[in-house]
Amino acid sequence: MLGYPLKLLLNAIEKHHGHAAVIQTLEEAGLPADRLYRLNEPYADSEAQRLTVAASQRISVEDIAQAFFDDTIVRFPTWFEMCKNSRQFLEMQPEIHNTFAIGLQRPEDREAVRDKFRLEKLDDELVVHYRSPNPLCDMYKAIAQHVFQHYQDKATIAEPLCMKRGDVECELRIRWAQ
Repeated sequence: MLGYPLKLLLNAIEKHHGHAAVIQTLEEAGLPADRLYRLNEPYADSEAQRLTVAASQRISVEDIAQAFFDDTIVRFPTWFEMCKNSRQFLEMQPEIHNTFAIGLQRPEDREAVRDKFRLEKLDDELVVHYRSPNPLCDMYKAIAQHVFQHYQDKATIAEPLCMKRGDVECELRIRWAQ
């Protein structure tokens, strides 16, 4: 997993509970108290999973999504300016995600990032296929809600398949109100 979401996870904890809570979360995840995450560096999925479990004791998925959205819109405003609506933005999301893999040294690290998302662009919906050892489909859905709000769009997300329920991938079906 890349460091960007892990960095934002710790930032959200610090914002809500202070630096001592960050240290405690890292220690509960079996990580050094001074652990720092770089945006485009790869980290072990097992580390990301331990950190996510420890963090979930302090903050909600919505808190993480809010931190992710707030940081992204400031750090990467051009992504939002390039799109007229939330559908255009979410269609571009896998490409955005994959740009973080470009700087990775090892081909297998680049491939692991690129293999997480696949889209089907249908007339009446966008189907997102997500596959990762870190089942973060709830975070994707929460961040997508912020994207809908940003563009003032009304949309729904159904998830007929989910890795957390034993499926091989998550399938997110996004429909916009007419």
